[in-house]
Parts: sequence; C-alpha cells; structure tokens
Amino acid sequence: MTHKIVALVSGGKDSTYTIQQCVSAGHDIVALAHLCPPSNQDELDSYMYQTVGHNVVEFASRALGVKLFTREISGAPIAQELGYARTENDEVEDLFELLTEIKNETGCTAVCSGAIFSTYQKNRVEEVCARLGLISIAPLWEREQETLLQEMIDNHLQIRIIKVASIGLDKSHVSKHASELLPHFKSINKKVWVQRVWGGR
Repeated sequence: MTHKIVALVSGGKDSTYTIQQCVSAGHDIVALAHLCPPSNQDELDSYMYQTVGHNVVEFASRALGVKLFTREISGAPIAQELGYARTENDEVEDLFELLTEIKNETGCTAVCSGAIFSTYQKNRVEEVCARLGLISIAPLWEREQETLLQEMIDNHLQIRIIKVASIGLDKSHVSKHASELLPHFKSINKKVWVQRVWGGR
C-alpha cells in the first residue's frame, strides 16, 4: 500500500535518505515538515529535534518541488520518560500542531522519519501520528550501522560533518565527508563504542 507522506526533515542525512527510500517504495511525498529553533537562536538544546543545520532545509524543498511547512519550537522536553502521553507545553506538542496543519491542507496519510536508534524519538512520532490517524514510517529503523552508512555513500549522499560532540571526533573532522571517516570510525570502535551513523538512543 502506498501513502501520501509528510517527511520530517532536519537537513541531515537520515531524513534525506528516508525520503529517497520512501520514493523508491512508491510513496508520494506531499510535504516536508521541519521544527526549527526560535528566530533569535541558531541552535536549540532539544531532546527531540535536530536543529543544527536547520538553515539548509529549504533547499531540500526546492530540490524536491515539495512545500515546506515549518514551526518554531516553543515547548520544552517536559515528559522525559521513554514512553510519551500528551503533555501540555512539551516540545512534542509542537510536532502535533505542525502535522495537524499539514494534514488539513494536504490530506496526507503517513509520516516518515529518519529514526534509526532513538526509541525516545520514534515513540513520540508514533504517539503523535496515532492521535492524528496517520501511519508512522521509519524505513531505517535498527538497520546495521556500517552497512547503512556505506549504502548512503553508495547512493551518492553528500554526507559531511558540521558539528562534533563525540568521543574520538574533534574540530579537525568538521567538513569531512563520511567516506573519509569510515576507517577512523572502525579504529575508534575498537577502543570505545561510537554510533557510526551518529544517531541517538
């Protein structure tokens, strides 16, 4: 069964590759959805949303010829348990409001996200979708890390480091392509566990 999909986008590789996977599966991308930091902030410390690099999202919209819907993040990570239930003023409710707007305008039937290992994020997307009667699609969920990253590279994604906050990485790695860093990741993984797809759990 194919769906009219809203793609949650951050400007990162996971949400970008998810769109490619959904299109390959025959789905129709009808809109892009992005939660961004307030206009007076370049980056936000969020449990739920990636905000670094948010300024490139509009280029994905132009490239795909698909309307981009955005909403500023006004909530905070109030409910921090792994599961989620509707919580007033939580940042997840910003996603609910944004998807409500998009569903009313597009008649979408599903939402795709680039979740790979973050159960915290995946549970929240699924909870919001359930409230709206939408299907949650996460084609990258729990894929083997090194295989997935190599697959992204082989499919010509231009994956570059724009920020580092991990053991084994420093500012010298910023702007490098993922293909350059694969040997480095293999090396540091012999000493300490690092997610090679740079996701969260």
